[in-house]
Amino acid sequence: MPVALRILAIMFLKAGPQQLPYSRSLFATLTFLYLVSGVLVLNTAMNTGQAVANMMLDTMVLFAFSYFCLSLLTFKARFVQMVSALAGIGIVYHLLAWPLFILIHDVQAQEQGVKISALLMLSLISWQVLVFAHVFRHAMQLSMGRAIALSFGYLFLSMAAAEILFPGS
Repeated sequence: MPVALRILAIMFLKAGPQQLPYSRSLFATLTFLYLVSGVLVLNTAMNTGQAVANMMLDTMVLFAFSYFCLSLLTFKARFVQMVSALAGIGIVYHLLAWPLFILIHDVQAQEQGVKISALLMLSLISWQVLVFAHVFRHAMQLSMGRAIALSFGYLFLSMAAAEILFPGS
């Protein structure tokens, strides 16, 4: 099965990160595409330099958080597959969020389109939290409740790091 279909299977909770091949070249490719897709999305709301800096920080937080959690639970060997899965999932979410970002930033705040776009964005983020939890559950052998807590922890850590280093971005 192609990698793209495996990532989609993970997103629909039909497979885990262990379904991706252990490949450093795939890891590097997915990480690069994750950065590029994130910059494309963020470019709708900020200049390219800020978008690149934000995505570099986001990627570093993803790597550090994943490595720390896997190390703590003695599953470091799963780092490449887990982060490959998270990056692949992130690429798809970036592409799904891109039109919503464009709509939110192009429409006046009081218009109905912004409200609908914001609701769709909230749904997309909720789905991403669930899928990240699914990946954490498989990679770290956690209960779904703990994996969801970890997924929210990652989300808040990522947002807090961005706000601390790039206030108002």
